Amino acid sequence: MSRNRVVCPSVLGIVAHLPSSYSSTVWWQQGIRMGLLLLWVPFLNGCSFGFIWQAAVGQVKLLARQQPVERVLQNGTLSEQERQKLRLILDVRTFATTQLGLHSDGSYTTFVDVGGPYVSYNVSAAPKDALQPYVWWFPIVGRVPYKGYFKQASAMREARQLEAQGYDTYMHGVRAYSTLGYFDDPILSSMLSYHDFALMSTIIHELLHQTVWVKGNVSFNESLANFVGDQGTLRYLAQRHGADSSVYQHYLDLNADAEVFREYMQSIVARLEALYAQSLSREEKLQRREEIFADAKAAYPQVFPRMKTTAYQRYFERKALNNAVMLSFRRYHRDTEFFETALAAQNGDLRQFIAYCKSLRPHQIPATFRTQ
Repeated sequence: MSRNRVVCPSVLGIVAHLPSSYSSTVWWQQGIRMGLLLLWVPFLNGCSFGFIWQAAVGQVKLLARQQPVERVLQNGTLSEQERQKLRLILDVRTFATTQLGLHSDGSYTTFVDVGGPYVSYNVSAAPKDALQPYVWWFPIVGRVPYKGYFKQASAMREARQLEAQGYDTYMHGVRAYSTLGYFDDPILSSMLSYHDFALMSTIIHELLHQTVWVKGNVSFNESLANFVGDQGTLRYLAQRHGADSSVYQHYLDLNADAEVFREYMQSIVARLEALYAQSLSREEKLQRREEIFADAKAAYPQVFPRMKTTAYQRYFERKALNNAVMLSFRRYHRDTEFFETALAAQNGDLRQFIAYCKSLRPHQIPATFRTQ
């Protein structure tokens, strides 16, 4: 997630070289939004200003390279598979706006080649002996438990600085993000590496962020977006392929496996929370947590018989565990009982459910989501 606006001679110089096909009115509107963010600069410390500035410049550079999707579909620069994914994005976008009532404005009508597998890199952190996220505060979004950088080297530098202070860190590449409607989000070339299911869910997830965002409640926002992304994808597949199709059933199987995996990860979180609550020395806690992590990896194959696909079976081969990693998972995968109950109260109408969530005030967010 990233949203930043800055108006100054250098930024306007970049804007002056934007594609002439993009409305100058739109650019001035987005320039004004950048200017509003600049009003916060006097209240930020040096590090915050530097972070805001790199994010603003990175965002403007993305906007400067965007092209209308229809032009990209016709100019022959993409493979047929990539063009099919662009068409899929446009179709899911139409479904999300017309059937689910999500805000899209001009989002996902332009394309940007980011020149690599990721558009940005996120960094999060946590104490080694507590499941408490390191948090930052920024204008508009409020308190957030992660920072995004357009340059990998900058993200790595941030992670190293946090590690030097004794924190666990987790840095990972980002293929897609939402500016929460402050900009019209383009389709990024990095998104085209997603499996079709992930691409469908991602578009709905990010458009949900543009429609519903409760300031200072990142865990609620991300868990809600995941829930709506999954539910919206099911409805999209049912409409396009039928609820009795093999593609629909395969997505149901993946969701069932995701629930098995979520339960397993939550069991690790519960063991860690119980450990950190004990009156033990820091050194003993650190030793025992490594035992928990090692045990979790060793015991993981025992849940494979409950899974219907192999989608989650290599997770621990690809990722080293620490508190920052566990918090990152929990942030996006809270218990869905609140959402399921609320959806049932709307008679299963996902559009009405989204409208209900949009009406929620911060004090109405369940306490389980208030932990970042």
